[in-house]
Amino acid sequence: MSLIAHLKDEHQEIFALLEKCQRLGMTDEGRKNLRQARNLVVSHLAREDSKLYPQMQAHTETKDLAVSYASEMKDISKETLSFFDALEKGESGMDFARKMGSTIAHLRQRMTREEVRLYTAFERHCTA
Repeated sequence: MSLIAHLKDEHQEIFALLEKCQRLGMTDEGRKNLRQARNLVVSHLAREDSKLYPQMQAHTETKDLAVSYASEMKDISKETLSFFDALEKGESGMDFARKMGSTIAHLRQRMTREEVRLYTAFERHCTA
């Protein structure tokens, strides 16, 4: 499986887990799915940092795009990991539900942009 296909599959899996959490609420099963989503997000980010961005930064056509996306992702990562940390602290209620909705919306927006722009550029310029 190609790197991009793998990253896109991870996007789908992350959202399936998060949407399941929204349906289940903060039950034991919901929290279990959130932990799985957190682990997958962390490994996904590491894969992008170690494989995607370095390859893109090595090409003139994609270097600036990779630098921009990697920089932007730092803030999104902080927000996302803060949300998951709140889960581990046992937060719940309306404030937590709002955080969940906001985090999911930001992740969905970011991942859609990645698939449309970043991954397309990678496939066009960085694969043989």
